[in-house]
Amino acid sequence: MRQTSPQNVPASSIVVVGKLGRPYGVRGWQVLHSFTEPADNLFAYSPWYIQSSPNASWTPVASCDSKPHKEAYVAQINGIDDRDEAQLLTGALIGVARDSIPDPEQDEYFWHDLIGSEVTNQQGDVLGQVAELMETGAHAILSIKAKGAKRDLLVPFTEEYVLSVDAKQKQLVVNWQADWS
Repeated sequence: MRQTSPQNVPASSIVVVGKLGRPYGVRGWQVLHSFTEPADNLFAYSPWYIQSSPNASWTPVASCDSKPHKEAYVAQINGIDDRDEAQLLTGALIGVARDSIPDPEQDEYFWHDLIGSEVTNQQGDVLGQVAELMETGAHAILSIKAKGAKRDLLVPFTEEYVLSVDAKQKQLVVNWQADWS
């Protein structure tokens, strides 16, 4: 495997745009999971960086071959030509420098900008903080972590339920009743 040296890329300047999945075949190819919409937007951003494990340095991708496969893509990263070496990168995150991504349109948000935002309802009750967003097929779901709650509160990320979003101030107001029982 050809390694490139880690660069001093601050984690705060990296936006995760995809993830490497399981190996595909025996020649070092891997399933590529894109977090962009549409999925092929992943290829519009460069250079790519890989984080092989949490808290690891972001390593630049020196070379990448990719091709469509079924409804997704497969990729061969950094000249890896062996299934066992590819297996070592399963789950590695793919990131790009934040300044390589254009700003979102009005009323559009990067999900990663909403993580950690405080969520309140119309009555001013603090419901918690955004832990993650999930795509369900029908619409996205806000997963809100409330202090002391046994499980996350799930709120549809639709106009009916999300009344306002201030990504810069990290605040959301939702049409949802606080239920602390």
